[in-house]
Amino acid sequence: MSLRRCTAFGASLLAILLLTCGVAFAAKSYSDRAGDVAGGPGPDIVSLKVSNTRTKVTFVLRFAKAPPLRVSAREGWIDMLLVGIDVPPLGPRPIIPGGEWRGANFALGTHGPSRTGRMVRLTHPAAAESRRVATFGIVADGSTLTFSVPRRALGNPGWFTFTAAAARETADEGQGGGADFAPARGTFRYALTG
Repeated sequence: MSLRRCTAFGASLLAILLLTCGVAFAAKSYSDRAGDVAGGPGPDIVSLKVSNTRTKVTFVLRFAKAPPLRVSAREGWIDMLLVGIDVPPLGPRPIIPGGEWRGANFALGTHGPSRTGRMVRLTHPAAAESRRVATFGIVADGSTLTFSVPRRALGNPGWFTFTAAAARETADEGQGGGADFAPARGTFRYALTG
């Protein structure tokens, strides 16, 4: 076999291995200004990274402090994370401040130092009847949370828009904690590949 044929064969074999082993495609990073938590103390998102394989979409969120999401039974609060996703055709954009997003099709969420989260399909108006479509594992490493959701759960979009919100929820609803929205206005856009 000639060197040229060996090289072509090796490149083809590598491409097949990468596609079948679930290697991430099109990783994209997004930044959020540190210290922009509004309304009191709470988790502060500083960056997000999204990637996908043929079977899953992975989110990596880095926070200003470790651990990213905490809980205090003594003080009566718990931190939460919510990622809203809108697939085409797009609905209305999020309302910031406040975080209401009637256009979102999916919500990914978790509370405190949980190792699991849920993905729900939102029905509108007012998302009163949501349907769980997946449960996902969460890996915490220092100030970073990483989790993946099944790509098929999103349908078959070529891209989607999303926003992340991290907030401190309190037992006393009159005394809310701080909230951080990434981005501070509008949405991020991610193009799926592979």
